[in-house]
Amino acid sequence: MKTLMMYERLVPLDREQHRTLRVHQGAGGLSFARETNSMLLAASELPLAALDYPCVFVQADASHTLVSIVGLRDKENLMIEPDGNWAEQHYVPAFVRRYPFVLAEQPGQAQMTVCLDEAFDGLDQTQGEALFDVQGQATPYLQQLQQFLLSYHQDMLATARFAQHLADLGLLVERSIDCKINGASMTLNGFKVVDETKLRALPPDTVQSLFASGALGWVHAHLLSLNNVNKLSARLGHKLLAATDAAPSPTTH
Repeated sequence: MKTLMMYERLVPLDREQHRTLRVHQGAGGLSFARETNSMLLAASELPLAALDYPCVFVQADASHTLVSIVGLRDKENLMIEPDGNWAEQHYVPAFVRRYPFVLAEQPGQAQMTVCLDEAFDGLDQTQGEALFDVQGQATPYLQQLQQFLLSYHQDMLATARFAQHLADLGLLVERSIDCKINGASMTLNGFKVVDETKLRALPPDTVQSLFASGALGWVHAHLLSLNNVNKLSARLGHKLLAATDAAPSPTTH
């Protein structure tokens, strides 16, 4: 998964260059996420995300992190409706909500920089939320945005520590999940889950430590979320049937 695949032309937010810039949702809604079938997820989002999506662990190099699966096929997000809106009554991950902004490291700078995707169609000079006031100072909207981005970044660092701790305890195992789409079989793989047998075999003091830190609740939310593969497969099945029904009938001669 390319974590920044939704971003096309990232540039640092510049007080002079972007002084008159305003931000609104854009004509396409959340269409920018239409081809993202898995999304980075902060562990703090698990209580809500686990109600709707399979939330699993992935390994990148020597580290682990958490993602929510929102599509079963490559380059397909089943949560984006044809009109570009997110599916109603489904949790929208912060990974999507932060777009078109992101915190990024700049070469030679200790602090992270707010960047934005200039390709986003919700950037405007006349309508939407202003980023800077007439004096060039950050507006309350930008200040709130900066805090959100910083909190998300810190949450993702905590998530990496949580995931790595589970890996260090030997709890994360490679797993595949089988599902059926209108009678046809499909297998998901390339991720890790917590092994429940190994979890139950942990020493009591380790379990207590996980409980005290809140990590044990996250683990149980992750395990319960795996059943949501059935929801995704049903959603894909309905989409395929709808596409078949909408297809023109063959002409007879």
